[in-house]
Amino acid sequence: MAKISRNIIILVCVISCSLIAAGPLVEPTVKAQAKKAELIEDPYKDSTILVEAFVVEVRLSALYDLGVSPIGEKPNSVSIDNILRCLQDEDNAKISSGAKVAVRQREQGTTESEQMIYLEQQMPAKTSEASKKPAVVRSLRPYKFSKSFQASANIIAHNIIFVSFGYDENAIDKVPAKDGTPPNSVNWQWSGTVCLERGKASIVGAIQDEKKAVFLILCADIRDS
Repeated sequence: MAKISRNIIILVCVISCSLIAAGPLVEPTVKAQAKKAELIEDPYKDSTILVEAFVVEVRLSALYDLGVSPIGEKPNSVSIDNILRCLQDEDNAKISSGAKVAVRQREQGTTESEQMIYLEQQMPAKTSEASKKPAVVRSLRPYKFSKSFQASANIIAHNIIFVSFGYDENAIDKVPAKDGTPPNSVNWQWSGTVCLERGKASIVGAIQDEKKAVFLILCADIRDS
């Protein structure tokens, strides 16, 4: 029994000595690999990427006429080609808004805008009973609308750009009659990450109701020096 224990102790000592001896060798190897990774220069470090966002409204009936599946079932889900064909007829689709920002490789940019719109409103004025025509008071009422687009970009291959984005906008949906009724407004919010093929548009978000669909389309390209 004593002989067995002695053998075990000797084996443990050999393993421990081996690990101690290997330690100084492993550590420099890890540091060397990390230093080597730092020395690999990003070939796109001086590149500038232009990221563009477009908000496009399309009538659902126009999409269905092109054979698009109402629930996005493949192979008939909506595509950029479908949207471009609808844009050929202004009654079927329109680009309602957009924004663009240029960013350096691996950096983030933001573009923001605010717009004040004054809408004329007419309100009946108090008149005497003897007056035949009712008086009307005209006034201008201000409404503020804003848009914000943030994007960061990273070129991960010659023709692939990784984009992180956020798009937020509130706008007039329909201008009301001049009767004091406030305008209908809409708010669109999209955010996420996506890999885009250089120079090609891609659908990155959509919202729809019973009559139309609103798409957020992104396009990213490397700007020439």
